[in-house]
Amino acid sequence: MCHFSLLVQYRQNLPAYCGILALTFVFVLLNPAQKTGLVQAAEKTNTITAISSEQVDNTFNITLEGTTSPTYTVYELFKPARIVVDVADTSLSQQAVISLPKESGITLSTSDVTDSTPPLTRFTFTLNESRPFSVAQNEKNIIISLKSTKPQSKAAAAQTTTDKDTATKIHDIKVLATANETKIQLIADGKISNYTHDVLDKSGSSPPRLYIDIENISGDTLLKEQKFGTALAGIRVAKRGSGLRFVLDSSKDTLFPFQVSPLDNGLEIRIEEDSKQDELSELIQQKQTIESQLPEIDPLRQKTETTSAQSVADAMTDAFNFSGYKKERITIDFYKIDIHNVFRLLREVSNTNIVVDEAVAGSLTLALNDVPWDFALDIILNLKNLQKEERFNTIVILPKSKAFNWPERAEDNLSFETDETVTEREAILIQQQMSIPKTVIAAKKYISKAQEFEKREEFESAIHQYELALQKWQDNAKLANKISSIYLVQLRQNAKALYFAKKALAIDQNLAKASLNAAIASANMKELKNSQQFFEHAVQGKSPLKEALLSYAVFSEEQKHYPEALKLLKKYDILYGENLNSMVARARIFDKQGKHEDATAEYNKIILSGYRIAPDLKKYILGRIALSQPQ
Repeated sequence: MCHFSLLVQYRQNLPAYCGILALTFVFVLLNPAQKTGLVQAAEKTNTITAISSEQVDNTFNITLEGTTSPTYTVYELFKPARIVVDVADTSLSQQAVISLPKESGITLSTSDVTDSTPPLTRFTFTLNESRPFSVAQNEKNIIISLKSTKPQSKAAAAQTTTDKDTATKIHDIKVLATANETKIQLIADGKISNYTHDVLDKSGSSPPRLYIDIENISGDTLLKEQKFGTALAGIRVAKRGSGLRFVLDSSKDTLFPFQVSPLDNGLEIRIEEDSKQDELSELIQQKQTIESQLPEIDPLRQKTETTSAQSVADAMTDAFNFSGYKKERITIDFYKIDIHNVFRLLREVSNTNIVVDEAVAGSLTLALNDVPWDFALDIILNLKNLQKEERFNTIVILPKSKAFNWPERAEDNLSFETDETVTEREAILIQQQMSIPKTVIAAKKYISKAQEFEKREEFESAIHQYELALQKWQDNAKLANKISSIYLVQLRQNAKALYFAKKALAIDQNLAKASLNAAIASANMKELKNSQQFFEHAVQGKSPLKEALLSYAVFSEEQKHYPEALKLLKKYDILYGENLNSMVARARIFDKQGKHEDATAEYNKIILSGYRIAPDLKKYILGRIALSQPQ
């Protein structure tokens, strides 16, 4: 299998997934003992005979007393604050005694959820404010424990004070900035060992960010937010459970290279402040994932294991098995969760406005692992017979039986003074518009329709409109190449892609992007001689395309023309600067040539480069370096 089944990824507008861990939202508080017995539980009839409450120190306990061991889900909703308990195959006794004192500020409403199997009884506790809570099961009872707003007893308050005094505290944040590096030190009264960190790439208006979660720690006097003028745009601190979350925002569209390490009296984050950040920006703009360049193997487990081109190509293919779905990946586990809460979570992940029609209702059970969030959304819409309308970073969700009309823009009610310069300029534009041939005007209408279909990822319909436009505007080389790109990347129709790429080159022989499309399509069809000629044409000139140089290098590597591949990578580095893509490719070629010392040196350089490297790739490289060490 040739790498060129994946070289088209250079032409895709896919984000780099390097080092990004999928977000996991698990809002299921299902008793583990019940997970294997759902069928058995559904066969029983449970009755809630009473709902009682009691205040214990600073905790307010609510107990749902049942007749059998329950199967249930508990989750929190907001505006207003609510705690929802869905109990399977359960009814509320007509004689049930409900004890929720008015001073608790908690009210109860119940409803039946009949569109689930088994049916549910929903207990909704509305609070006067959001409160931390926990859930436990005591035989047949469900116990919800809420932190109360009432003052603690003196003994409990004294114990809490003692616990706080002995807990680890972060009492200062020091920021030391130089031309090459910014150091953030979280100064504590002890060593910090219980922490995790992760990253989020740019999403909409939210910048790339590093966040660090530290458990069982306090820092009430810390700054809430501080802004900087370096690669680090700002630091925010927020409480998270029993600990703190530190959020470090990037000032650019890519995340800064960083390193997190413990200190004897806290934690240190080191951020690079040099030109490597610009190279990392180039990396994200490459239409290829670094994780897919090398297979997932454990070199320390089997030192004789080697990697074939077939396994590399297969691993690369797996990274793009969600054709057409390009959004950030998530892992979700919903069990009988209110569907409005599901859409709220997707709103947080996607940073997209989501509006839900009032006719949408019900609950959802769904478990998906490492999928794009828009793929998860489409699954939910199909399950619930819903549809979506999307425009202006807003998704409207409504039943398929309903129609939705976007509001038209009202006429601007503004007065203005006439500007003669602007009037003359507009007259020139109107005259130019009148001189445009009618065929071009018709073509632009088709192009506008095609762009709308393309936004909705309806590529077959988009292609049809673009081809109608090309019939009207036959000398538009870029339009012909646009059609070629969609056939190549989105529809994987290589023959069509080659046809329209040649059509574009016949109009404009210097259109390098068309040469690249023709080269990749030819390679996919095993027309290697034609592919090489198109590649040669694509890299002509003083500043050939980045994608052309990298794609040609991979093609040459596949044909075992290793010296030519290395020359192309060297030219890439001279023109655009050495980056992670070219370094990995060079190390791989050295290995294939049997130049293992040179490959090891290149792998070492990658580790020391300061790039944020995907975990699987880093594991492979460290294992590869370990193999070269003398035993």
